[in-house]
Amino acid sequence: RVRAWFEVPHEDDRLILPTLADAEITWIVREGGAGREERVQRVLDAMRVAELPGAEAPYVWLAGEAGTIRAVRRHIVQERSIDRRAVRFTGYWRLGASEEELLAEAYAGKSASEDPASAL
Repeated sequence: RVRAWFEVPHEDDRLILPTLADAEITWIVREGGAGREERVQRVLDAMRVAELPGAEAPYVWLAGEAGTIRAVRRHIVQERSIDRRAVRFTGYWRLGASEEELLAEAYAGKSASEDPASAL
């Protein structure tokens, strides 16, 4: 059984996702220029009211904007009491940060020859 949440900018960005799985999908629509706190809160609100599928050994996979993923992971581990070892997560981007800034942070302390951004 799968429970999935997808955040999209606009209502018309929702997709039909055919699957043979026992899946329940929730679309979280931003519609507008909500700031970081509003975006995170909207996702957390949707998750807090949801009933998760029962499982002997739950597994959670999270991916998205780093600040949102951090808050959702905290919710899953602290509020839902799911073992943190059963949660895999990655923040693919950070709201307000450019790719160049993220690369510079990732390679901080390395010489320019080791920094892939130096070739840009």
